[in-house]
Amino acid sequence: MNFNSQNIIFSAFLTLFVFSSGCAKNHRVFIDPEIPVHNSEIGRNLPVAVKVVDIRSSNIISKWRGGLKVRKFTITSQGDLKDIFLTRIQQGLSKLGFLPKTSNSRANRFLKVEILQIKSLYKENIPRMSVQVKADVKATCQNHGESLSKIFTSRKKRSGINPATFPNEKLLNASLSELMGKMFSDPSLVACLSR
Repeated sequence: MNFNSQNIIFSAFLTLFVFSSGCAKNHRVFIDPEIPVHNSEIGRNLPVAVKVVDIRSSNIISKWRGGLKVRKFTITSQGDLKDIFLTRIQQGLSKLGFLPKTSNSRANRFLKVEILQIKSLYKENIPRMSVQVKADVKATCQNHGESLSKIFTSRKKRSGINPATFPNEKLLNASLSELMGKMFSDPSLVACLSR
């Protein structure tokens, strides 16, 4: 192999490396779910200690590679999901008439929420994309020696979307809002907390 051939091969590899590394992006989405709960007095100002645990293996919501495996995207949340969920759960409990406390507080009522999964899955259908959002949490109520655990799930899917809307922050937040709504409207969970 002569010197010119080596230069051409080296230049091709260098160009491919620069191109592929230039297309690797880390997106940070702003997680801000709504609390779709009507104000209520069902909690009768009863104190509830709240704890949120994130048991996911990492903060990555999605990893995606384009068809040629050149374009790469990683999606993570801007803030600590534990703190975001804690704030929203406390707001939801307040709307229901409870007095949310930190998990260190002494209270006979205790609500523990474990973040099991928050994922976005992307599929490329050139020139469009489809996205599926999956979210699961486990809520455990403990009240005067009684215990109740339930898993709440949300699945949302959109097809034929414009890639310019990537990373679909609105769909992710809509899914988490639906999850919060399911949790706070669950009769057995609310009954456990309000006994």
